[in-house]
Amino acid sequence: MGNAFFLVGFVTSIVLIVSKIITPEYAITNRPTFYIALTTIIIGVQLFLAGFLSELVSRNAANRNSYLIEERMGLN
Repeated sequence: MGNAFFLVGFVTSIVLIVSKIITPEYAITNRPTFYIALTTIIIGVQLFLAGFLSELVSRNAANRNSYLIEERMGLN
């Protein structure tokens, strides 16, 4: 979801930049679409980082390092 939000915000930003090049008399920051694009980019980055950190935490779980070979060999 983070990538999707970021992509939507990025594409919206590109559209705003192109529209600024075509019609330079309008300021980008006077449009509500600018703030929507900024918000979606920020939300996308936050969702991506939350997913990334949760993946790191789940991979470092205590049960992950328990191997079946230790039990069979009697090394436990």
